[in-house]
Amino acid sequence: MILLTLGVALFTLIHLYPCFAPAHRARLRERLGENRYKGLFSLVVFVAIGCIIAGWRMSSPMPLYFLPAWGPMLAMGSMPVALILLCAGQGANHFRRYLVHPQLIGALLWSGGHLAVNSEARSLVLFGGLGLWALISIVWISVRDWRQKPRPAATWQGTGISLGAGLAATALLIFWGHGWLTGIPLH
Repeated sequence: MILLTLGVALFTLIHLYPCFAPAHRARLRERLGENRYKGLFSLVVFVAIGCIIAGWRMSSPMPLYFLPAWGPMLAMGSMPVALILLCAGQGANHFRRYLVHPQLIGALLWSGGHLAVNSEARSLVLFGGLGLWALISIVWISVRDWRQKPRPAATWQGTGISLGAGLAATALLIFWGHGWLTGIPLH
């Protein structure tokens, strides 16, 4: 459980770093250069994801609460929406234009849906931790950027790509990826 907690903490901190330390981030970016900074950021994210996956597989399920009867229905309904919104975080699409933070909202839906069907301590660490990160990021970025940036342009092509990618990711996870990543097949 320590490796899982470390991975979630590392993922959360590296993603909150630009929000809470923009001046330090700018200096580090200037010193390293844009590409090296992005490379370092990506490396730390990959290490965090590796720790999360390894920590999840190593930790034993320890139930903490009773699951609601409506949990599986909530998870099955929210996961496709969450994955579509996760895919809508980049590019010119209508989700990004009107929701402002579709990727973070998708992460919040993803974590909430998983907490409705997983009652173990490891689930609370993973999904609760990443859900909390998404919520803090939405609030912090919204307060920081309130009415300072114009809404991004949107095209129906970009919206269709986001929708298609999200649905493809959903199908991939249902039929193969979820079992491979977590050891818990969905079909």
